[in-house]
Amino acid sequence: MDEIEPPKLSDEYHWYAEHTVLLYSTLKWSLLGACSGICVGLGARAFLLALRWSTHSASSLLPGWFPYYYFLPVALPVCVWLIRTFAPTAKGHGTEAVIAAVHENYGRVEWRVAPVKLAATVLTLAFGGSVGKEGPCAQIGAAISSLFADVLKLNNDDRRRLVICGIGAGFAAVFGTPVAGAIFGIEVLYLGRIEYPVLFPCLIAGISAHLVCGTVAPAPYVNEPATFGHIGQPMLALLAVGFGALCGFVALFLIETMRRAQHLLRPTSKHPYIVAVCGGLALAAIFRLTGTSSAGLGLVGINHALAGVAPLFALAFVMKIITTSLTLETGGSGGIVTPLFYIGAAFGASFAHAFHLPVGLFAAFGYIAVAAAATNTPIAFSVMAMSILPTATGVYAALCACTAYLLVGHRSVYASQKLGMVKSSGLTADVSVSVGDVDSGTIKVRKGTGAARLVRLAQRRPRMFRRCKK
Repeated sequence: MDEIEPPKLSDEYHWYAEHTVLLYSTLKWSLLGACSGICVGLGARAFLLALRWSTHSASSLLPGWFPYYYFLPVALPVCVWLIRTFAPTAKGHGTEAVIAAVHENYGRVEWRVAPVKLAATVLTLAFGGSVGKEGPCAQIGAAISSLFADVLKLNNDDRRRLVICGIGAGFAAVFGTPVAGAIFGIEVLYLGRIEYPVLFPCLIAGISAHLVCGTVAPAPYVNEPATFGHIGQPMLALLAVGFGALCGFVALFLIETMRRAQHLLRPTSKHPYIVAVCGGLALAAIFRLTGTSSAGLGLVGINHALAGVAPLFALAFVMKIITTSLTLETGGSGGIVTPLFYIGAAFGASFAHAFHLPVGLFAAFGYIAVAAAATNTPIAFSVMAMSILPTATGVYAALCACTAYLLVGHRSVYASQKLGMVKSSGLTADVSVSVGDVDSGTIKVRKGTGAARLVRLAQRRPRMFRRCKK
């Protein structure tokens, strides 16, 4: 009987060559990721300090009888002038432009975007514009990373990776969640696809940016022992799925509202300054009539909803959708994720009050789920839920996030996001298009499935009703 030889490597030289390359690549991207994260962390820190100073100055230097948001009809046209004059790609909510640059131009972003985006966003938020702070940090991070790639004369593929690191580092720095920020950077580019080759440098960049910026992760006031109240965990799982579906529809309402506003304002694109003045007047009127809860970042409203105290009025989330759409589409500059947190937390608080459920718990669910659905990044926000919420609460918040992600459909607040998959085996689509180009003809029902029969039945019902009327 012949002896069986132990398995051997077919090519010992190749084995050493492979791991030599892997070691070199690991060291290279450790250094590049750390340098990118440090630069982005410093940029984010400067942005947050400028934002804190400007917000304090706007509220303290003005007389009490003259609200700060009365300056919006002036602030928004100034933002439009800054962006149109110095960096047109800084328009909008930041992350959108960076995603487009990664897909279309290997992540090449002009260095001028960083200071222009910082100034325009600080100006918008200082006088009450309803935007967030992660978009500017992502765009500032991408601009710094692109400049860093120019200095080092990196090739296009390495530039693209480094700019993705800048996106993740910006998110990690501003929210104080390095792991969730890194995953956001590699998940937000595609609907249903993750850029795994960039995971390691993105983590390095996110951790470095977090340490340099020094932002502490938001800690929602959800009291673990009293969180679930009288609700058992099996029932809570069912409620999480049902509430997650509603959060998906809330995210869809926001996306369609923003698209509709963009469509309605398209004929006025030749008069951006007039549009900005009108947008500022409309926002000032809304804040005068309904209060300033939905103005600026809305952090006070978010904290109150998560704490379950001083509840917002029932349709506060609708008001935030309107003010955010108005601000961004009429010339304001800023991010979209912080408004998503407000919308989700306010909707969760309203839902809990209506059905006598724990307010802080469902506000936390909405806080995570609406953002996950609107950005199509359920993994990143599930990780964030585990980071900032008590363990059991984070598990059910992640369940909410994944349900909302499915129910929002093939839509996103980031129109440049590429369609990487369809969300159901009962659907087919061309996965090479951008999410902003998805229409009724792009997503089709797969023939021969149970879903197809259900759709045919639903389409047949109106005809039956018409026959009955005859």
